[in-house]
Amino acid sequence: MRSRPFRPALCLAAALAALMTAPSAGGQKIEDFCFLHISDMHVNPRPAGTPDSAADPHLEPLGWVCRQAREVQPAAPGGPPFMKPAFVAATGDLTEYGVIGTTWSAFEAALACLSVPLYVVPGNHDNTWTAMMHIMRQRHNGDHYAFDRFGCRFLAINSATPQEPVPSIEQRTLTWLAGELDKTPPDRPVFVFMHHPLHTTEFAKPYEQLRLLETLGGHNVALVLMGHGHNASHQRWNTLDSVMGGSTFGPNAGCGIVTVQDGRLRVTYRFRDESRPPQLLVDKPLTPPAAPSLRIASPAVSATGGDAPKIARKHLPVVAETSGEAAAKVTASVDDREANTADLRPVRRDGAAERFEGPIPLAGLVPGMHFLKVTAAFPGYRIERAGEFLLDPPNGPVRARRLRLDAGVKAAPVFIGDEVVVATTAGKVFRVAFDGAAPRAREFHDAGVEILHTPAVEGELLYVAAAEKGVRCVGLDGRIRWTCDVGAPVYGTPAVAGGRVYVGDLAGAVHAIERETGRKVWSRTHATFSIEQPLTFHDGVLYFGAWDGLLYAVAAADGELKWKQPGPAALSGEDKYKSRYYAPGDCPAVVAGDRLFVCDRARFLGRYALNGEYLGQVAVQTAAVGPGADGRSVLARGETGGVTRYDAAGQVVWSRPVAAGRFAAAPVETGGRVAICSNRGLLTLLDAADGRVVAEYQVTPDLHVMAPAAMDTSGRVVVAGMDGSVTRVTVDR
Repeated sequence: MRSRPFRPALCLAAALAALMTAPSAGGQKIEDFCFLHISDMHVNPRPAGTPDSAADPHLEPLGWVCRQAREVQPAAPGGPPFMKPAFVAATGDLTEYGVIGTTWSAFEAALACLSVPLYVVPGNHDNTWTAMMHIMRQRHNGDHYAFDRFGCRFLAINSATPQEPVPSIEQRTLTWLAGELDKTPPDRPVFVFMHHPLHTTEFAKPYEQLRLLETLGGHNVALVLMGHGHNASHQRWNTLDSVMGGSTFGPNAGCGIVTVQDGRLRVTYRFRDESRPPQLLVDKPLTPPAAPSLRIASPAVSATGGDAPKIARKHLPVVAETSGEAAAKVTASVDDREANTADLRPVRRDGAAERFEGPIPLAGLVPGMHFLKVTAAFPGYRIERAGEFLLDPPNGPVRARRLRLDAGVKAAPVFIGDEVVVATTAGKVFRVAFDGAAPRAREFHDAGVEILHTPAVEGELLYVAAAEKGVRCVGLDGRIRWTCDVGAPVYGTPAVAGGRVYVGDLAGAVHAIERETGRKVWSRTHATFSIEQPLTFHDGVLYFGAWDGLLYAVAAADGELKWKQPGPAALSGEDKYKSRYYAPGDCPAVVAGDRLFVCDRARFLGRYALNGEYLGQVAVQTAAVGPGADGRSVLARGETGGVTRYDAAGQVVWSRPVAAGRFAAAPVETGGRVAICSNRGLLTLLDAADGRVVAEYQVTPDLHVMAPAAMDTSGRVVVAGMDGSVTRVTVDR
């Protein structure tokens, strides 16, 4: 659509009308305003050495965005001129493979002509291969941030898990969001920016999104702006209106125009192809009339981190109440399972309020954490509420104690005597004790940046990979002994061997650091893309995979390259796997006997000789591999096939089809048992000799667990989840 000429008289009249009619929010007048919404640019990667002149067709459309930001935009398709955009919001997938090398510089250069502020959030493509968390801190002081303009509140949320393609709304997000909303008057219009649409099935389960909904409850959320799908569309999640921001390239190339005029919110998608008419996505009052309400009156479940009630019975009695418009049907379910779903019957109506009751069967559920969801169907839409509870049948062989931190955990816990060290996505490190009247967590270090892999523990010292703050040596007393800035963010667990500490970084370099002083001994760059995983040290050699698709072996003495090989999938003969997307980048290699086992993102498990010779494929649909306690076998996590033990020759010793999933969190073996936790929090303990199931326990209410479990020789197991939960499970022998 071509821009219309600017008419000062019309704009002045509209502004005066707005001043007279705009609603107030928390004592502030709502001004008329306009901004642009763009999404999914997918700028190609530019690793170190890429010439500045390298062409990228995804950069050119950003000049078109700059031109649109200088134009007066209408408030509705075909309407009169309104105003120029005040800023541009970009909802993720800004890059194709993260911010490697000069990728981000190229992105910013393409938008240097932008005459208004640019607000960005990461998408899964930005955060998986070379996470942009450090750039978010440079640009916006964090990957979650807020600002106020025009009498409205704008909240930017990072839904893209660092170094993981699956989205998450983890506990750190909810903690931050609750704090921001505490400072926001309930009637002030709120706009939310995030990458992933709330209706996507990539989240753990609907409970993950409903936890976000519960946190936003009681506030005037005018609009959620999202990306990911490359379409220009409108969706409604419960009572939340959301718009998808299309893409700046491809068949739907364009941008969204968000306007507020005289208290009315409109969103129009403007296609770059001017032969396509603009598409009106939203047209509604900025503060709509009150919708019907739904609440879970009983049991007293909590979806935002409060205490969960204990249930020890075969049925869960549920009481729900609606108000306002009459609900056509009210249904309750546990864990969104059909077998644990029942309709609630209306029992009393008191004016506009109605009460519904009914028992929900709990058959088939293992002990542990579960969630209750209640759905009320109204004409044209539905409202859902949810919360969690603890199924705690008496006299079972499993005993569990849990606490919740204010951020999620992606790093495996580690035992230190009777305590457990836990590092969070907020960068805090805790000593957690479960003995005593109640579990307790004592913070002893705050890195200030996310910690994504387990700190290495040697005696009384921890070696922590703290993103752009480098590698640091921290005592259990919390005192920092030294810090080594390696020049790029670091995430993998440091490998400690002899007098050195070894790490890889997100620029593709490997570093050796003097263990006593923190002095860098050597640095070598062999990979052309990021190194996320911990390095595997064996017999003087460091083995690691990188996101360039290759597996490397370098000498620990000086960093010299001994050999490099493609990952297992790339050696399968299928060209589609010769992509960094399928690289052996997230699961560390394992040495068993004199063989190296490697798992990649294509879920191929392969076997190599220690000299780099590829010995062939062991299995497919394998998400992770970890060492057996005997040093001569490995334990593989099947995406759908459970846990399998292989000997050094790659032969199956035993296999058990238990719940697992696609996360690169390997099974762990200690004291004659194997522990595996599924993507959605089901912990299974197996007998290490034959794979027999010993016990099961649900450590999260179907919310993501991305970290391996920790287990000590006495059989105690600790699992930490992205919901901030830390659970110790003990099973009678």
